[in-house]
Amino acid sequence: MSNYESNVEDLLLEKFEKLALRVEQLTDEISKMKVKLDKNYKINRTFGLKTIRNSEPLEFAKDVMGIGSPTKRYMLSLRAITEEWKGRKNDILITIRQQEKETHMDLKALGIRIPIKDVKILSTLAKEIISLLYVSCELHGMAINEILRDMLTEINEDGYKMVQEIKQKMEF
Repeated sequence: MSNYESNVEDLLLEKFEKLALRVEQLTDEISKMKVKLDKNYKINRTFGLKTIRNSEPLEFAKDVMGIGSPTKRYMLSLRAITEEWKGRKNDILITIRQQEKETHMDLKALGIRIPIKDVKILSTLAKEIISLLYVSCELHGMAINEILRDMLTEINEDGYKMVQEIKQKMEF
């Protein structure tokens, strides 16, 4: 191996080492930027809050409070949404919202849109909820028949008002 080839090899090795060091530095900087962006995203994220703003609460559907934390509370709500999405509008929006406990300001939200016309999905949802009620009653030694009778009586009494509210809030 000639002296010239040895010098070229040393030069290439030196350049390669510098390039590898620079790539490592850039990788570290990108990693730090990603962590910073992730933290910023977590602080500023509003997933689902835009949909909440585009929907209206239903007066006949009361919010259900979940188990909260010392600083946050969680609520399940039924809302009416007329905003068109994927060619559909006039859906029921089932939302879970995370709120600041003291200010009641919405921090995050997750919503599921269910078409109001889809009786099969709505009846499946109702069956699942009633099943949970049945389990809860059985565990507490309560009779579910009285509760169901009261619920159906209340729904029958307020049925006309519920339909009118949906007709007002949605565009059929």
